[in-house]
Amino acid sequence: MFESRKRLLEDVEGLLGACEGAAAGRYACVLGPKGVLYEHGNDEGGHWVLRQYFEKHATRIFGLPEAMATGADVEDAFAEWETPVGQPADEFLLAFINGKIAVVVVCPEAEEAQVLVDRPLRALVDRLFRLEPSWRLDEKGRGLFLSRPRLDLVVVGRPAPAA
Repeated sequence: MFESRKRLLEDVEGLLGACEGAAAGRYACVLGPKGVLYEHGNDEGGHWVLRQYFEKHATRIFGLPEAMATGADVEDAFAEWETPVGQPADEFLLAFINGKIAVVVVCPEAEEAQVLVDRPLRALVDRLFRLEPSWRLDEKGRGLFLSRPRLDLVVVGRPAPAA
């Protein structure tokens, strides 16, 4: 019932790895409005570059769901991102949880990854809520301890290179 913080952090790292693995990705993180909170990836994939990018663009990334919902112009928060040479083109699967945090998975096929990461993502949300109960509430302070989270999925694909 009451897990230790250490155990919850281990679970979060493992479940981020499961999301990354299910999507055949190279990096996964939990992103807050001010930057990366938790991450999983290896140095070979250049995860420190991804972390810096997400921290620099967190505000724009968190503006995506509202802009899409209201039909406002959507600023491409990933326009400046360039996939490292020799890697498949990066796509981004963003799962915004109650508008407070987001799980980001960097993978080659984000559209297909939505279904593949569903189970580990739901388990990850449970662990994140146990780690930080205030995330159960949405950005307007609504929510109950047992309510289901609001998950807004956003897929950011890359256009195919011109032939």
